[in-house]
Parts: sequence; C-alpha cells; structure tokens
Amino acid sequence: MSLAPPPWQTPGRLVALHVYNTRTRNLDRFVPQTPGVVRIYTCGLTVYAPMHIGHARTYCFWDTFRRYLEYRGFHVLSIINYTDIDDRIMKKADERRGWLDVAEETAASFRRDCRALRIKDYAAYTRATDFIDAQVDMVKQLLERGHAYVVDGEVLYDVQSFADYGKLSGNTLEGGQAGASGRLAEDAGRKKHPADFTLWKPSGEGQPAWETGQEAWSSGRPGWHIECSAMSSMLLGSSFDVHGGAIDNLFPHHENEVAQSQPLCGQDCWVGYWMHPEHLDLRGVKMSKSIGNVIGVENLLERHSYDAIRWFFASTHYRTKLAFADELIDASSEGFKKITKLVKILEGRLSEADEDARTIPVPGIYASLRSEDEAVPRERESFVYGAFGESSAKFIRRFIEAMDDDVGCPRATAAAFDYVNELYAAGIESSDDLPSVAAAYRCLTRHLYVLGIELPNEALYPQLAADCFPVAGGGEAAEPYKAVIDRMLEARAEARKAKDFAKSDMIRDVLQAAGVVIEDTPKGARWDLGE
Repeated sequence: MSLAPPPWQTPGRLVALHVYNTRTRNLDRFVPQTPGVVRIYTCGLTVYAPMHIGHARTYCFWDTFRRYLEYRGFHVLSIINYTDIDDRIMKKADERRGWLDVAEETAASFRRDCRALRIKDYAAYTRATDFIDAQVDMVKQLLERGHAYVVDGEVLYDVQSFADYGKLSGNTLEGGQAGASGRLAEDAGRKKHPADFTLWKPSGEGQPAWETGQEAWSSGRPGWHIECSAMSSMLLGSSFDVHGGAIDNLFPHHENEVAQSQPLCGQDCWVGYWMHPEHLDLRGVKMSKSIGNVIGVENLLERHSYDAIRWFFASTHYRTKLAFADELIDASSEGFKKITKLVKILEGRLSEADEDARTIPVPGIYASLRSEDEAVPRERESFVYGAFGESSAKFIRRFIEAMDDDVGCPRATAAAFDYVNELYAAGIESSDDLPSVAAAYRCLTRHLYVLGIELPNEALYPQLAADCFPVAGGGEAAEPYKAVIDRMLEARAEARKAKDFAKSDMIRDVLQAAGVVIEDTPKGARWDLGE
C-alpha cells in the first residue's frame, strides 16, 4: 500500500516555509512564537573595520530572508548589534579619535554599505555599551544560580554547569574543544575548565570601565558573548524566533550565548531557529589585512552594480560556500542582463502609454480572504491577469516552492530566468495588450525585489516603489541625460528618414562613444547606459 505524500510534496499545493535549523539539525517547518510576527536577532560587526565582501554575503542573505518573510505575509522585527567596545577598537583609537569615535565612524560606514547593497534598515541597531546595566544584571543572575565564578575581578562562565553545552555547534566538552574564552588568550590554569569563557573582565589602565556595584568585580567591561544575550533578550523578549550570523559565529559565540541565556530565559528554548550562512571562498585564499586582500563593499561596487552582486549571491544556496571572483560575478551577470533588459523594455512600452491604457482591470482581494494556497503574494490577482497570466502563475508557484525550501534562492533565480524566456517566447515585447504587459511587469519586478533587486518605475508600480530605496528605479544614473539622448535619437531618426546616413551614423557613433547602447527595433530605437 502506498502512502500519500506529505502536503508540502503534493503537486499544485504551495509548500509551507521550512528552514534548516542548526539547533535541531533538521529542515524544520517555520512557525514563529507569535502568529504573524517574526522576531530576528542578527550578530553585527565589531566596529573597528568596515564591512568586507564576506560580511556582505551574510547580511544580503538576512535581508533576502526578511524580504521573503514579508512577502509571505509576516511582520518582521529585525535587530542587529554593533560590538562597540573591543581591544581592536581601542587599538585604533588615538588622542584625536577616541574609542567611541572609531566605533561610530565604522558603524556609519556599515550603514552606508548596507544601503548601497539595498539591505533594508533594521528596526534597531543596538550598541553593546548602551546595555551595560542589562549585562551586569545577567552576570549577577548567573553567579547567583551557580553558572559563574569570580577570579581576580573577572567573572568566568562555568561551562560544566550547563548540561547542554556543545549541543548547538557539536563542540562538546567531551570532545575536548576549547577556545571558547572570547577575544583574548587566557590562562587556563585560572579556570575550572579550559572552555570557560569571560562574562566580565577588569579594564586595563586608561581603558573604558563601568562600575558594577559588586565588590568582587567592581568595575570593568563586558565579555563579547554576554553583550548579544543581553541586547537580544532586552529587545525581543526572553525567548524569540530566529538568531543568526555567519557560520563563524556558531562556535564559540553562539554556543556561549545559549549557555548563558538558556538558564535565565524561563522558557524551554531561548531561540527557536538558529541559521548560519556559509562563507565566501576566495579560491582557497583567506581574506586577511596582513596580506592586503580584504575587499570592501565600496571596492566591490566600483567594479559591479549592486543588483549584479545581489543576483550573484542568490545564485548559490546560503548554506553552501560561494566561490568568489570578479569574473564569476561577470559570468553571472550575463544571464541576469536578459532579465533586466526585459524589465527596461516593458517599462519603456508602458511609459509611452497613458495610465488608463495600462491599468490592470482586476480588483484585489485581501490576502486573509483568499484560499491558503493563493494567500500570497499580496497583489496576486494583478500579477496573474491577462495574456501572460498562466506563465506568471506558474512562475509564482515555482518561486514560492523554491524559497519555502530553506530559502532556496538558486531555484528561485532559475524560475525567474525561465519566466523571462517564456515571456519573450510569448511575444511580450510586441504585445499591444498593455494591461497584460503591466501585469507581467509587476509580477517580475515584485519577485526580483524579494532577492534585493529593486527595479520598479514609480509611475508604473508605485506600491512597490514606495518600499524601495530612494536610489532604486533601474535607470537612475541615466536620468540627467535622458532628454539629451532622446533628442539626439530623434535627430538620428529624422536623418535616416531623410536618407542622410552620414549624419545618422555620426550621431550613433557619438552616443556609442559616450557609453550609450542603442538597439533599433520596429517601434524605434531603445537605449541604455552601458556597464
């Protein structure tokens, strides 16, 4: 007797979102603690140096995950932290730029880089030094409950007091894993176990120090791990949905967070889902300041557009190492250009028509009034309208199935590419059915948005453009030159009509020399600024 497949494998049914949970080592169905609301804490930078391309991949993933949750109808409360007190920060400070100055300058750089990559703003950017009282209180509670001890003014966490230590990362005490002490090498002879780590430490002479009101550890500064435990719990509650960072945060940082937070949270589980994006692979070479191969986001954006970078990151699953090289981004961009080209063609066609002619004549239905399988995306009725509706519906289904399977961006990008090919094959470039063209345009740009690629024209899709960064719009760089280029192309068309081919060729050559790519079509010339 054959058994029926589970619901998420039934053909024609939209699957439920599943994510790989490091805590359970399973692909778990995603169910937030509060229906409809997702609370996420992401480990941010230690703000002594700007974000590099490895960080960029991590934070682009978290942005895509958030965008997909919102696409799925969840309301996301997303928090990220800055570790703004650290030995490396203090080392960079001098008489003119103090510790705080270094930290804040680097934090500002991080925000600029995130916005350049179209990473949406977080609900809060927390700083470790703003939560000193909460950290002191957590340390006091851990001491009172027998999970910590004091040595020479330093508070150490007793890993042997927590029976589940090592279960998150697999680095168990029985396996002999040490190195969980944080950022500084420590004298193992002072510890009950080599893996014991610092909760609070005395400050050195001239270093910033906070008073605790405790005789045995009267002043100093927090250890690395306690900072994130205090900040996340203060803002998101004693138990929340998702915690993550890159894979290198798994041990010791996240393991230690669990050990110090779980005994105090008052819940069976402090965090429901732990997710860990993999590293970039620079073809076997590790990025290092000492060898001078650290690539910053600003350097990356000098060579590639943000949307090509986001598409490249999406081409490999977040739990797989991504080989990185400029030529690999260029290769990925070649296929992506076919998608952006169609967006621009459709935008041009629709922009030429008045609003009534391109209006999609179908009313929307509230998501909560639709069937479960068709509840998302929010504007579904307008996406599947008209001559290309069947292709759009198929694309939406494939996209959701891919993303519901552990945020499967590679399959989602493949679905987008196939969708564009179907639209080309169906003759969308020359279709006079403008409402159907508008429906496909909206469907395509809406789903690219989930991947962090923001291309909607505000006049054609104001609902989505309102959610985009001000610089978004797929052509903003060309805007100052638009009137001049359009007039030159009109003059070229007039010269061709008059059979003055020398003048026509001269105008073409001038535009091409200026980097304008011209494509002649039966409906006139189209243009774009080249790479």
